[in-house]
Amino acid sequence: MKIKNITCHDVYNYGASLQAYALQQYLTELGHEVQIIDYFPDYMDVNYRIRWNKYVIPEVSSLYKIRYIPGIKALYRIKRSVQKMKFILEKSGRKRAFDRFKMQYLHLTSERYRNIEDLCGAKLNADVFIAGSDQIWNPLFNNGRDPSFFLQFGAGRKISYAASFGVSSLSSTDCVNMKRWLSSFCKISVREKTGLKLLEELGIRGSVQVPDPVFLLTKESWRGLASSKFGNEKFVLVYNLGPLMRDIKDCAQQLSQQHGMKIVAVEELANISYADMRITDAGPCEFIELFTKASYVVTNSFHATSFSILFNIPFFSYIKNATSSRITDLLKSCGLEARLNSKDLNTDIDWYEVNAKVAAFKGIGIRFLDSI
Repeated sequence: MKIKNITCHDVYNYGASLQAYALQQYLTELGHEVQIIDYFPDYMDVNYRIRWNKYVIPEVSSLYKIRYIPGIKALYRIKRSVQKMKFILEKSGRKRAFDRFKMQYLHLTSERYRNIEDLCGAKLNADVFIAGSDQIWNPLFNNGRDPSFFLQFGAGRKISYAASFGVSSLSSTDCVNMKRWLSSFCKISVREKTGLKLLEELGIRGSVQVPDPVFLLTKESWRGLASSKFGNEKFVLVYNLGPLMRDIKDCAQQLSQQHGMKIVAVEELANISYADMRITDAGPCEFIELFTKASYVVTNSFHATSFSILFNIPFFSYIKNATSSRITDLLKSCGLEARLNSKDLNTDIDWYEVNAKVAAFKGIGIRFLDSI
C-alpha cells in the first residue's frame, strides 16, 4: 500500500523528528511504501530564521567590533570572541546533526512544498494519506490553522494517527474550520484524551485515542538507532525546553547530590549552566543514546517523558502551561501521575505495571493502523 504522511518533520526538535521516523518505520516494517511529504511552509521557515537571527547572528556581528578596541580590552574581547565563536559552531553542529538525520532516515518526497496551493497543484496520489503525529492541529501555532495538516489535498483515503491539538479548548473560528476540514477523513485518531473531547464538541464521533508513534517501536529498535558517542558513566539527564524551570534545576541538583551523579543537559538555546556536561550539538541519534544510558531524567518535554517510560528510566516531569496537558494525559494513561511536578524524589515506579499499560495502549495503535 502507498502511504503519504504529513507532519512537522523538519523543525529541529527531537520529538518531532523521532515521531516522524517512528511512524514511517513502523508502517515500512508492515510492508507499506511510505513517504513523508516534505512540507515546509513559509511560516516555519520564518520561525527558524527568527530563532537563528535572535541567538546566533548577534554573536557573529559582535566579532567585528574587536578591531576598534586597543590594548588590554582587545585581549579580553578576543577571549570573549572565542567563546562566542564556540557558541556559533555548537548551534551549527546541532543543525547539521538534524539535517544528517533527515537525509539518512526520513523517506521524503522528491519535491518540497511551501503551501496548500503547492500541495493541491502537485496532485499527489496515495492509497492512504496520514496526518500526524504530534501537535499538527495545535491552533496556538500556525500549523494548527493550516488546511495542509488537515489533508485538504490529494486523492486517496484520509486518516490521522495520534494527531494532537495540544490544547483543551478551541475558538469558535477554529471549531468551524476544523469541523469542515475533518469531515473528509475516513478515520481519526488522536494522541490525547483531551483531543477526543474536542472532537466530540465538534460533533465528530467514533474517534480513537492512540499512543504517540515512538511507542510503536521496541526498545531494541530505538537502541539500534542510537549513536555511540558517550561513555557509560551514570548521570542525571536534563532536557529543559524553553525558559529554564527552577523546579527542573532543583530536582536535578537534588538527585545529583543524593546519588553522586553528574548532571548532563541537552541544550537547545537556553544555557543550562548548572549542568556538569552541556551537550549543544546532539542530533536525534545522540538524543536516543542519552536515554539508553541515563539513570534519571528530569524534563518538561512530552517526548523526553515518553522515552523515559519506554526505557524504564526513573523520571520527573514538570509543567506550567496548558499545552502540557499532553504530558498529563500521557502520565494518566500509564498510571504515573505521581511523577508530575513531584517534590518527593524517593518514590519507586512499578515498571511491570507501567509496561503492561503501555503494551495495551500500543495494541490500540497497532490495531488502528492494521485497519487502514
